[in-house]
Amino acid sequence: MSMVNNAHPGSSLILLNLIDRALVRRGKPIARAELLETLRPEFLPKSETGAKRFESNLDFWLEEGLWLQDSEGMIFAPPQASENDLPSRVLQLLIDNAATRSESAILDGTRTEPFLRAMTCLLAQRRYTFMGGESVSSFNAAEAVNSHLPGRELNESNELSTFLAYGEFLGFLEPIGKGYIVDPTLAIEPYLERIFEGGRVLPFRVFVERLGEYLPLLDEGGYRRLLEPCMENWKPDAPYEISAALSHALVRLESLFRLRLEKSSDDSLSMRLQLPNGVQRSVGEIQYRTEVAV
Repeated sequence: MSMVNNAHPGSSLILLNLIDRALVRRGKPIARAELLETLRPEFLPKSETGAKRFESNLDFWLEEGLWLQDSEGMIFAPPQASENDLPSRVLQLLIDNAATRSESAILDGTRTEPFLRAMTCLLAQRRYTFMGGESVSSFNAAEAVNSHLPGRELNESNELSTFLAYGEFLGFLEPIGKGYIVDPTLAIEPYLERIFEGGRVLPFRVFVERLGEYLPLLDEGGYRRLLEPCMENWKPDAPYEISAALSHALVRLESLFRLRLEKSSDDSLSMRLQLPNGVQRSVGEIQYRTEVAV
């Protein structure tokens, strides 16, 4: 049952946010019946379908491990959870849970994997980035994903809009006009501290490899290595090129004073960012900036 299918459990971002906020603010376990009674609107008990939808979404994320349930059925959020880190918690959960399944689950799984597959496909393309100049929306998302992943398509009627909403929520898509551009800046930012642990400067190739380990949807990541050979009607970037989506995110993080991108004196160690208007930028070293810009 796909997370991005709006007829299936786990698909409701409204309920996901509502339940998580209630559990985090509560700060202690709450009985299932009390949680249900507290959160659902007054008209919901009159609707059997609505009540079941609430519980099915609650159970989906309990099964995934986003929230915890003790032996007495009391439900609570993890101790360190906050209202502001829900997107990064959910994204990390999706990646961690996918890692516990078989390697082929990313290719053929039907629970959270359809989102990971489709977003990995979008991140590999130039067309819907700031460089590519086009936006992706529910009107063209079927072509954007399904034309490159035959046999692993998103369902046009039930999955496209939810997939895009989750893409924005998890930090891979940025709203522009009536659609989105592919931009993983917000998904990347929470991982910077861990990537640079033990130092503030890294060779750029090392940074890209580490980032791919944390976010396997990106360049050098495990999902990309699995899916790229399956993608049709698509041309891969050169080995020394960074994808347009990641290039944009890194330049954006530099403009936010989170990173500094430096050219190496040895071009053989550098990689090239792909930027709008055919511009390429050579980067050999990357620095994590912890100071706050004034």
